[in-house]
Amino acid sequence: MLNNLNNGSKICVIGAGNGGLAAAADLTIRGNKVTLFELPEFEHTLTDIKKIGGLYLETMESSNLLGGYANLYKITNKIEDALEESEIVLIIVPAFAHRRIAEVCAKHLKREHIVVLAPSNMGGSIEFYNSIIENGGEKDVIISEFECMMYACRKIKSDTVYIRGYKYNLGFSTFPSSQTDKVFNKVKNIYPEIIKRNNVLETGMSNCNPILHVPILLFNLSLIDNKINTLMYHEAFTNSIGNIITRLDEERCSLNNTTKDINLVSLKNVIKCWYSHQGARGTSFVEIVGKNPIYYASKLPSSLNHRYITEDVPFGLIPMLSFLKKFEGKSRNIQSLVDLVCVTTGNDYYQNARTIGTLKLEGMSKKEIISYVKNRA
Repeated sequence: MLNNLNNGSKICVIGAGNGGLAAAADLTIRGNKVTLFELPEFEHTLTDIKKIGGLYLETMESSNLLGGYANLYKITNKIEDALEESEIVLIIVPAFAHRRIAEVCAKHLKREHIVVLAPSNMGGSIEFYNSIIENGGEKDVIISEFECMMYACRKIKSDTVYIRGYKYNLGFSTFPSSQTDKVFNKVKNIYPEIIKRNNVLETGMSNCNPILHVPILLFNLSLIDNKINTLMYHEAFTNSIGNIITRLDEERCSLNNTTKDINLVSLKNVIKCWYSHQGARGTSFVEIVGKNPIYYASKLPSSLNHRYITEDVPFGLIPMLSFLKKFEGKSRNIQSLVDLVCVTTGNDYYQNARTIGTLKLEGMSKKEIISYVKNRA
C-alpha cells in the first residue's frame, strides 16, 4: 500500500465532487492536514460530511491506496478560512468552473501558495491565471496542473467515496514552466508518482478524456437514445471506434512536428503507464482501455447531456483544435468530430469554448506563445 512520504502537508482541496472527495480522503489517510472547501451554493453536499467530521474511503486493492475513515482537518465554505493555513491548493472541479473558482480565490491566494488544477484541461492554467489577475489577485502566483485527474473514482454515498484507479506517471507542469522545478518536489511529496512535462501545452494536450469519451458516446447513439444499459469500455468501445480514436490521437500528436518544445506521447502509452500496475495491457486502445480491469463497471451514459460531451468538447477538443490550427498541425478529423457533436446535440459548442482567443493568445506567434508559457512574459 502507498504510504505517506512526508511529515504531513497542509492541503486545501477545492471542490466536493467525486475527485475532490477522493483527494481529501486519500491525502488525509496518508497523514496530511486537509481542508475541504466547497462554494456556498453547493454547501448542501457537505451536510453529512460535516456531521461526522470527515468521510469514508473505499479502494480497489490494485490501486495500492489505503481505505478507511478520513478525519478532515477542516470543512468550510469560507475561502479565507480554507486558504489561510494551506500550502498546497488542489482545485478539483469541472473545467467550466475554473473561472468561478479563480474569482473566489483571487484576493486570498499568495505567491507562497502552490495552486494545482487537477486537471486543467487544455489552457486551464492560463485561463485561471488570467481570471486571478482580472479579479485583483497576486500577479506572481504560480499555477500548476496535472494532465488528468489523479483518480478514477465516484461518490457512492453522501459521506463515502470509492477509488478504483490511481494513476502512476501522471504528467505535471506549471504556468510558467520556468517555475516547474521550484514546486515539483513539493507536489511530488503528496503524489510521489508524478512526472514532469515540458509545459502546460503538453499537459493540456495529454488529457485523454476528450479523445476517448466523445467518440465512444457519439458512435453509440442508438444505445444512448434507447437508454440501453451498456458497459462503456468493455462493451461500447469497439475496434472500429478504436480506429477513429487512433486517427484523432495522430492529429493530436502532430503538434510535435510544429515545435521542439512539445513532446506528446501516444495516449495508448500514456494510459498504459498510468495503469500498468493495475493490469493495463496490450498494444491497441481497445486492449489497453477496453480490457482494463479498473474500467469494468463503467457504464455508458444514458444522455449526451453529460460531462463527457458538455465538458470534453468545449474545454477539451475545441481548445486542442484551436492550438493545432495556430501551430499548423493536423486537425481535420478532430474538426469533423466537433462539428458532428454540434449537429447531433443541436448545441453550438464553439460559442462558449476555451480557445486561443479566450486565453488572450490570438495576437501571438507560435514562438511567442511558447515563450509566454515558459516565462509568462
